Amino acid sequence: MKIITTPLLAFALLIVAGCNESNSNPINNQTQNSTQNEMASWVLTSEPQGAISVTEAKSIAKEGNEIVIRGRIGGRPNPMDAASPVFTIVDLELEYCGQNTSDGCTSPWDYCCETPDTISANSATIQVVSDGTVDLTSELEPLDEVILRGTVGPRTDERLLIIRANGVYRVQS
Repeated sequence: MKIITTPLLAFALLIVAGCNESNSNPINNQTQNSTQNEMASWVLTSEPQGAISVTEAKSIAKEGNEIVIRGRIGGRPNPMDAASPVFTIVDLELEYCGQNTSDGCTSPWDYCCETPDTISANSATIQVVSDGTVDLTSELEPLDEVILRGTVGPRTDERLLIIRANGVYRVQS
C-alpha cells in the first residue's frame, strides 16, 4: 500500500480561508462489516455500518483508531485530482450555501456563507490510501454524501481531523 501525503495543514487552511444513527462503539480496533473484497478497492459496494458525524469524530477520535465517518464533500469544485488525492468532508448538520434558500450561490461546495471558524469546526481532511488500482479522480463530486472507512491520522491539534481513508461509499440520494 502506498500512502499519498500532502501538506495537510496548508490544505486545511486553504479550504477554511477560501470563499470560494451510530452504534455504541463507532471507533474501535476493527472496522465493522468489512470484507476482503471491500479492502481490495477504495470504492465500497455496500454501506459501512456505525458511521459517526464529523463533529462527533473530532471530539472522540484518537490517532491510530479505525473509524467510520459520514459527511458531505466540500471545499473545491474538483474534490481530488491525480496530484492531490486529498479532499475535505463537512458535517451534514452544516448546511451548504443555497441548500435551503435560493441565494444564487454559484459555489455551494465551498460553504462561503459560513465563517472560517465554523467551517473548520465542522470539517475533516480525508487522505486517500490506495493500492493504485482505482482511478481516484473520477469517483467523487462536490456535495456528494459519503461514508468513509479508515484510520485516524496524527491529532496534533484537536481542531484538525485527518482520516487516512481506505474505503468510501457514496450515499445515494
